[in-house]
Amino acid sequence: MRIITCFVLLCSMFSAAPVVGRQASNPSRTSEPVVSGRVTDSNGIALVGASVELRISPSELTRYGAQTDSDGRFAIQNVAKGTYTVRISFLGYSTWTREVDLSTETFSDVVIELSEEAVPYPEVIVSFRRTSKAIQPVTISNITAEELERAPAMKDLPVLLARQPSITYYSENGNGMGYSTLRMRGFGQRRLAIAINGIPQNDPEEFNVFWINFFDIQGVVEDVQIQRGAGASLYGPAAIGGAVNIRAMPYRPEFFTRVEVGGGSFNTRRYTAEVNSGLLGDKVVLFGRVSRLLSDGYRDWSWTEFWRFFAGGTMYGENSTLTVQAYGGPQKDGLAYSGIPKAANTETIDDGFGGTIDRKYNFSSFDGDVENFHQPHVEVHHDLNLSPSLSLSQSLFWVKGEGFFDFGGTFRSANYLRLPDGYVADDERDLPLFISKPEASVLFRAYLDQWQIGWVPRLTFSSDRATTTVGLEARFHRSYRWGRMQEATNVPAELVGSENDARVYAFRSEKKMASVYASTVYNLAPKWTLQADLQVTYRVYRFYDEEFFGNEFEKPYVFANPRVGVTFKPDPRTTVHASVAYAQREPRMKSLYDGEEAGAGFLPAFEQNQDGSWNTDEPFVASENLIDIEFGAAYVFERARIGANLFYMDFNDEIIASGGLDQFGVPRSGNAENSIHAGIELELAVSLVAGLQFRGNTTISRNRFRTFTEYATLPDFSVAPLDRADNPIAGFPDNIANAGLVYVRNGLNAEIYLAYVGKAYVDNSGGTLADGTPSDIHIIDSYTMVDMVAGYEFPVSSVLANLRLNVALNNVLNQKVLQYGNVGFPDPQFFPAATRHVYAGLRYTIK
Repeated sequence: MRIITCFVLLCSMFSAAPVVGRQASNPSRTSEPVVSGRVTDSNGIALVGASVELRISPSELTRYGAQTDSDGRFAIQNVAKGTYTVRISFLGYSTWTREVDLSTETFSDVVIELSEEAVPYPEVIVSFRRTSKAIQPVTISNITAEELERAPAMKDLPVLLARQPSITYYSENGNGMGYSTLRMRGFGQRRLAIAINGIPQNDPEEFNVFWINFFDIQGVVEDVQIQRGAGASLYGPAAIGGAVNIRAMPYRPEFFTRVEVGGGSFNTRRYTAEVNSGLLGDKVVLFGRVSRLLSDGYRDWSWTEFWRFFAGGTMYGENSTLTVQAYGGPQKDGLAYSGIPKAANTETIDDGFGGTIDRKYNFSSFDGDVENFHQPHVEVHHDLNLSPSLSLSQSLFWVKGEGFFDFGGTFRSANYLRLPDGYVADDERDLPLFISKPEASVLFRAYLDQWQIGWVPRLTFSSDRATTTVGLEARFHRSYRWGRMQEATNVPAELVGSENDARVYAFRSEKKMASVYASTVYNLAPKWTLQADLQVTYRVYRFYDEEFFGNEFEKPYVFANPRVGVTFKPDPRTTVHASVAYAQREPRMKSLYDGEEAGAGFLPAFEQNQDGSWNTDEPFVASENLIDIEFGAAYVFERARIGANLFYMDFNDEIIASGGLDQFGVPRSGNAENSIHAGIELELAVSLVAGLQFRGNTTISRNRFRTFTEYATLPDFSVAPLDRADNPIAGFPDNIANAGLVYVRNGLNAEIYLAYVGKAYVDNSGGTLADGTPSDIHIIDSYTMVDMVAGYEFPVSSVLANLRLNVALNNVLNQKVLQYGNVGFPDPQFFPAATRHVYAGLRYTIK
């Protein structure tokens, strides 16, 4: 409440200033240009409340803004001379953009006609490494702030992204709030490059993306761009399957303050307040947002309690912008990282210990497994126009994550937990405690303290025929991990709790990352555009200060990742593109050594020298690499758009969970000698009648091993080599489809979406046991889900003006769906999606 009160006071101070864009009079600047005009639909009818923005380059921040009046007119006075992108948008209509240089031309009394939106994916360039469908040979999709605004924001961002081509997701909690995982073309998020404002979000050591750490980010997102295919990111982690760049720069030239409340199934609740100062002193915009987000979750013990904040400001200079912002917030949540047996999806089954398992079952509920974590992000972005053809952009960032994970620990052995001799029989010291000492209970705490700092500068040169960007990346990451018994019964008291701090593992690790890169887009001819990219990157792991086992090593990698493509645009309606990329990625740290498992016998995954040291030139898991060939085309009709893209991804040494044997002959992560991912992506958007659109996409692919021997542990605990040539690769569905009807008109939106995900497999067996017997429990069955969204914003003339209502009905058909599965003991585990559930929100804005 104290934070919310501060926001209200801040609003009061801001409201005393002339803050509505640059429309207030300024006698000293009367010679400056005036941007004015009228916005209508295709019939000449005024569009009231259309948004008019003047965005500056290269930051694409909105410097000036206005809304059209009752006659569709707008006027922005005293605009500083310079080059701007004029952007005019209105809900349900196509967005109009044009670059204008107010130093040499005027933009006054212009009539802009917006057409009913037939193509829901605008073609705009909004920041570095974001591309335009019109000129660059990249397979992309854009999601606008308007689209996100129409979706009630009580889902992880992957849920909303999954309406785009080739994207699927699953949620550990079931209701899409907590730990959710994004997959693109079947590739998990560890093999995607995820960025917010151009800053990498993948964990440097493990490559994972923890969407839970920036839940609620969509409330400040300007847009999201999705690029499919390898090489879509010139810095950060290697983009094997594709890249997602989220632009969160919510600074607007007009003042507003907003409150939002909502609630729904599973005791889900939202309380949000935000304020935007508008332009202060002709130079500065400040923004702040705070949210309280709570839910019991769909599955047992899958609750979430989040605080989230976003605060920052941007300053405009004559030729530059400077933005400083921070976001994050503490979180507590009940962990639900284990799935359920497949049979429990449709019926209640016996758990073998006198209890039962249904589709809401969560093994973590028995011990009260919980996470308590906080990972704030701090960013500084600076953009400087050095000349009309040269600009400098740079980002400096710091990320700090600290917290703990408490979970049941009786699956650990007496040796792992460093329990004294005689606590269990000598021949039982390596057995799980629930077998060797069933009367004992253990709540184990895994602690993590990590931070990362980085700097990403880049220079962009522009000429009549080319735009070239050169830059570098410098990042440093360090982490400290330890584990201990936090609570326990029937265990020696001196080994338990914070005061005794009897740790069973402790170690430090770090990663240094440096890259240089260049990208050029060159107009070969009036209808032909060439793009060429090159990244050279150096990264090195370091493992050190291991408290009990004394292992330490450094492992460096050097990669060169090129990409080249060409775009042919024979006429304004037709675009054809082709590209080829080569990409490489190092293994994650745990593939080299899992220090948390050292007590269970794990060793560094390298050949060992005669003196006992580790030969880091001979890792058991090699880097993976691929060649990605893409060919696509799109055509825009009067009221429709169609697009198609072919991809062929040829992998060498694709990293696989069970691709080799360790020193003891036990299956471990390894490499598949050769594998193929190939397919076609199709998109269609049609404007059916006024305000009503159809949107659809489908992916048909084939994901197979060409040459691969997998090592599997058999029921008798022996290990057998299994030939997986021509087998489907685990986790990759061959068919994905989405279809939606979207109605947006006169403040009302109503949307219905259908998602289909085809059959996939939890392992590389192709749905068979080791002896070739068919096995249904190794198959993730295909499924179809339907979601609905509706909303209404009261018109300006209404007594309820600026009030918006939103409602979402998820899993309308009440399907019992298993979204994903993985290998478990003794059988595979699956993650269930929540049955039918609803969420409704109410938002009020003061302008």
